[in-house]
Amino acid sequence: MGHISGKQCPMVLFIRLLLQLSSSVSAELSRSMSVSYSTPLVRDLEESGSAQVNVTLQFPRDDFETDNIEKYLFNVDSFHPEIATATDYTSKLKREQFQLSANNQFYETETIITVNGNLLGKTAMKMRLVSIDEKTWNGKRWNETSDIQMDPRLKSEEMDSVLDVWVVRSKSSRRWTFIFVVSVVILISICNVMMGCELDIDSVIATLKKPVAPAIGLFAQFIIMPLLSYLIAYAIFMPRGLYSMALGLFVTGCSPGGGASNFWTLLLDGNLNLSVTMTFISTICSLVMMPAWLYFLGHPFLQGFNSNAVIKVPYGKIASQLVTLIIPLLIGIAIKKWKPEWAARARLLMRPFVIFVMIFVVAFGSITNLYMFRMLTGPALIGGLALPWCGFMFGCFTALLTKRKPEDVTAIAVETGIQNTGIAILLLKASFDQPDADIGALIPVIVAAFTPGPLLLGAAVHLTFKALRNRRQKSTSDSDSIEKQSVELIDASKLSESQKLNIASNSTTILPNDQYESLLDRTPELPAAAVIVQQ
Repeated sequence: MGHISGKQCPMVLFIRLLLQLSSSVSAELSRSMSVSYSTPLVRDLEESGSAQVNVTLQFPRDDFETDNIEKYLFNVDSFHPEIATATDYTSKLKREQFQLSANNQFYETETIITVNGNLLGKTAMKMRLVSIDEKTWNGKRWNETSDIQMDPRLKSEEMDSVLDVWVVRSKSSRRWTFIFVVSVVILISICNVMMGCELDIDSVIATLKKPVAPAIGLFAQFIIMPLLSYLIAYAIFMPRGLYSMALGLFVTGCSPGGGASNFWTLLLDGNLNLSVTMTFISTICSLVMMPAWLYFLGHPFLQGFNSNAVIKVPYGKIASQLVTLIIPLLIGIAIKKWKPEWAARARLLMRPFVIFVMIFVVAFGSITNLYMFRMLTGPALIGGLALPWCGFMFGCFTALLTKRKPEDVTAIAVETGIQNTGIAILLLKASFDQPDADIGALIPVIVAAFTPGPLLLGAAVHLTFKALRNRRQKSTSDSDSIEKQSVELIDASKLSESQKLNIASNSTTILPNDQYESLLDRTPELPAAAVIVQQ
């Protein structure tokens, strides 16, 4: 414990005594004051919007008359100014502004505060009321007066002085998100039709008859990924009290494979038939596996939510996603069977169109979800990156350990790492009110936004090596063609006309004199050992 030295300056002791007395007065003031609001919770306050709240300050009659304080300073602060603030949050009050209540038990006064929403999230406004002197009343250095900041975590009786504020997304932001979702659904459906033109239905049936590869994919999808997301959520988000983000990550890890996995498998020359089969099977299995994982391991992540909150699996939405996958594929298969020339054209356009769709999703998705980037923190970024990237790695290792073909390894790794974030977002929106749903959806959006990173790198490397290999094969093919044409030739300059005629008459291939010369000019350094005269 600290102690006061006998040699300490008397002036310092006097100043400390004054500070202690001032703090005691403010503490007594805050204890006797009570605050009530016209609404106990400002909810659904939109970003860039504002709301007015009537605040009533009350003092017990005996305390107010005994204190005999002439002037007060009323101040409103936000626990998280980046989420919400109060406009003109400092107000000066005089004693005569307090009037005796109807029951003659309190002196009270009313004031209006304007709360501004800045960013999606939850926060609270804390109230401070302090007595001030004439110098502070005139606006000079009022911040140096003693005051008590009432924190809702300290005492239950002080909770009345805190105003909860929930900020939600603006209408324009939600409108752009709706446009983005509709655009993506249309583009993905077109891609699926094109993909159906390339799909080999016989290979799909053969895969279903011997479902070893799909079983490996399901193991990685519904055993490895949920456990991985659970560990990441517990390690990164739970210690920081980020329960919404922890739940968002876990729900994403329990989701089935995303439809984008089929497109990336196509671009990386993986087994497209296996990829489509795994996406279909995993989406069906998610109807059982998602609620099972959420029931057994999801409860710790609900600590930050309402006690009555219940996780609702969107079965109807999952079924609709199956329909949007199957019907376009069947249309593509039908086109391939009855209009093969259309299917051939679709296959030529498919890869460029898929690349366009990927760029559109990343670019337009980033623009319509700019609010997410303002909420982006270090833990959110790390968690959002770790899940898909570790999924690619574990999916690849699982396929390699089971000795699958390279095309199958690509399909399984991509299918494991790419989650159906749309289902995760729908589940969160169906289960929780705003802004909890959008806060939890931050992690699925981060996962979706940063998943293409390693895939783009892999696609660039793969396509570069593929182009180099094709060029080398073309060069070798041209060289072989020239050598085959020149194998019948000899050095014409050393033969007489009669010898040329004799060779021509006894050869299976008859070449005119000018063609001999032309071919000799094309192969001036042909070694003698390679010259064969067919007689």
